[in-house]
Amino acid sequence: MQLVQLAVHKQSWTVLGIVAYALFMDYFLYGLIVPLGPYSPAKVTSEHEIGMLIGAYAIGVLVATPVFGYLGDRLGCRRPMLIGVALSVLAVVLFCFGSHFYWALLARFAQGAAAAASWTAGLALVAEHYVEKRVQMMGLAMVGSTAGSVLGPVAGGWLFDMGGYNLPFIVTGAMVAIDACLRIFFLPPEKGSTEKAPDLKALLLDKSILVAGLAVAVAAAGWGIIEPLLPNQLKAGGVSPGQVGLIFTVSSIVYGCFAPVVSWVSERVSVKKTICFGIVGMALTLPLLALTKGIVMVGACLCLVNVAYAFLLNPTSAELGNAVDRRGMNCYAAVYAVYNITYSLGMMSADTFASELSEHMSFLQVLLCMSGTLLLSIPLILKGVPDQAPEPAVEPELVVE
Repeated sequence: MQLVQLAVHKQSWTVLGIVAYALFMDYFLYGLIVPLGPYSPAKVTSEHEIGMLIGAYAIGVLVATPVFGYLGDRLGCRRPMLIGVALSVLAVVLFCFGSHFYWALLARFAQGAAAAASWTAGLALVAEHYVEKRVQMMGLAMVGSTAGSVLGPVAGGWLFDMGGYNLPFIVTGAMVAIDACLRIFFLPPEKGSTEKAPDLKALLLDKSILVAGLAVAVAAAGWGIIEPLLPNQLKAGGVSPGQVGLIFTVSSIVYGCFAPVVSWVSERVSVKKTICFGIVGMALTLPLLALTKGIVMVGACLCLVNVAYAFLLNPTSAELGNAVDRRGMNCYAAVYAVYNITYSLGMMSADTFASELSEHMSFLQVLLCMSGTLLLSIPLILKGVPDQAPEPAVEPELVVE
């Protein structure tokens, strides 16, 4: 009996490691491209083409997410994870050797679809394997994405300086090959579910899932409004691109360091209170980015925003898994498809919101509008998110003859 329990425990940690590495590779490749864009053989120069590339990634995520959610619940999450890593290979090859803008467009679409697999099927695997420590394990998995966002841009610039445009993608290709081996040889086989998979419309009619999805969108919008506006504000103040990259890197590291703290807090209070604390914290710290002066103070405020972001996003991702347990259905992949879609919509709406309002308002006024939007979501969170997570299901005792 003890040997069986040890094997199950070891398998769960293996799943967590594979998912964390998958999320790392998603953000690593996303960040790797940032310093390489001007040197691409596809010669992407106009703002219109840059906008199309950004949109291609988002469309890839939105199109592939419902597909992987359905496949994950019907066939098990292993197959979507394998399809996702194949799409990552395709994206790297196209980025490396594509010499036309349309190849770059296809590469970005494939990259978005690969990300949809990792964030839908990957988070579903973590939620399925961990019930008692779900917030903690979700936080640990997302540390992988944090590490990828920190190392991707740095590695892209450094490898480009060493060996030109192709070297970053050759190295990334080797890293994706490791990712493929981990998924192929170490992800446990799954039978899938014989139950009818619920469609996204049915899931969104569940109040707790709808509210948790709203919280995910709010978190994504709160962070997403910073990325297009803050660098321009810092540039106007004489801050160099390297310094801008540095403060975003440090804030990402702070986010990863606070993942265990978020887990500790949510286990001692409740998921609902932790999410509300994150919303209030983000609403209070966002305006500080416009009120403070100097790179050090702005960097410190950005770290505070990222801490609040961790308190908002990490328990929300766990709450979606709790909602599945309360429904008594095996639909983790479909629920994390909701997570992926609402996060993407939150980021896209934040970009639109920021670009439109910044033409008529100051940076501070835009941030205050976002803070007000965050605070308006609190009554819905209080009403829609239960106070306690579901009790873990009691596994039948195994008899080993």
